Amino acid sequence: MNTKSILWALSLTAVALSSCDKMIETPPPNEILIDDAVKNTEDLQMLLNSSYNELANTFGGFGQVLAELQSDNLTLPNNNDYREVFNHNVLFFNSTTGAFHSIVYRTIFRANFVEKYLDRAADLTEADRTRIIGEVAFIRAYCHFWAVRMFAQPYGFTADNSHPGIAIANRVSTDPYPRSTVAEAYAAIIADAEAAMANLPADNGYYADKQAAQALLAQVYFQMGEYSQAADMATQVISSGRYSLSDTVNLFNSQAESEYIFRIVSTGVNDNRSGAYNGNYAPGTPTCQMDLALYNAVKDPNDKRCAMLTEVNAGAANMFVKSSAFDGQFFDVPLFYLTQMHLIRAEALALSGGDLTTAIMDVNNLVARAYTDPSTEYLASSASANEVLTKVRAERRMELLFQGDRIQEVKRLGAIEGQNLFIRGHRWDCDGMVLQFPIVERTSIFEINPTGGCK
Repeated sequence: MNTKSILWALSLTAVALSSCDKMIETPPPNEILIDDAVKNTEDLQMLLNSSYNELANTFGGFGQVLAELQSDNLTLPNNNDYREVFNHNVLFFNSTTGAFHSIVYRTIFRANFVEKYLDRAADLTEADRTRIIGEVAFIRAYCHFWAVRMFAQPYGFTADNSHPGIAIANRVSTDPYPRSTVAEAYAAIIADAEAAMANLPADNGYYADKQAAQALLAQVYFQMGEYSQAADMATQVISSGRYSLSDTVNLFNSQAESEYIFRIVSTGVNDNRSGAYNGNYAPGTPTCQMDLALYNAVKDPNDKRCAMLTEVNAGAANMFVKSSAFDGQFFDVPLFYLTQMHLIRAEALALSGGDLTTAIMDVNNLVARAYTDPSTEYLASSASANEVLTKVRAERRMELLFQGDRIQEVKRLGAIEGQNLFIRGHRWDCDGMVLQFPIVERTSIFEINPTGGCK
């Protein structure tokens, strides 16, 4: 297919997901002439919106649910595709994980198309050019970051990170992409995130802005164990003065929007981008239920976050625990928000020998909101680095519960911090702890992951 003469049709509604599409290489089939599709800045913006649309379809809960299923936060689901993820043995014909892989790369492909055809907009101002370049870089970095964490062993798995990574789709091409190393993937992600930070405006409405790029870099550096840089990026976001900690412990509530750095927006029941959260954690008997051992370990009447956890059929053999955090018909899904930045900064400072006074303040600010009587939970002003680490990790587990963070935390602690961690008897670095690529992605230059799960 000649990408110089065609452009796939843009859809501003949810797209059908198909694991049979080889999305790294091939754009969707519907096409219109480029000369007709991209004439001005408005056309470019529509194309960019289509990439944001795919981002919303992917990370309005879909990717987060898959990541959560890999962790030890949930019980065994009654969905066959989900069971493979839960059991750390995803097969290459799994339609759900295949759809996730496809839509991540479709998001990137559309963003790359915007960048390729910038010059076709005759009325494009320098300010709009700079902004769009930044938005494309942000979307590409964010999607590649999720892809490398889900489909490859973590940063630190090998000493030089030369182990197999993902395809880095940084241009429009119908040629097969090779599989990069994890080191190459992270270098590309950082380069894009830095480009986004340099080019995005300080305020860009609901679209990605400079602080969103800084928040992304904070997460990337944190995952890499580059703690001083992670703390610096988190500090830049916190110190911007644009965000404030909310009073609610449910960060998926409109009352929490003072914290939102970058969000997936749902405008109503007919534009519900939070459906994967609501559908999987919904009232009744949800697909995603909390692990009972974890629930028994963390339940605390003094912890307001536990009020969002409900025992159903309490005391019976079929008892389960559900979360009410996602009960709304529709809601915005924050991808970056202030609580995350305080958690990253506190732990990063404690691990890098940084300012413990600031780290303690970060933790205690979250404690003040989380507990009915926080006086027994505060860190002392003289707390050691180890005491800060113990507390911040406990608070992270509760604050980011069901948001797909736990599996990445386990992998970071295993790969970077050397902890011997297991999830349901499977070590953090076993083969099945990563998702399998769709079989259609296998080529002479792209070998899929080992099969057989964790033994």
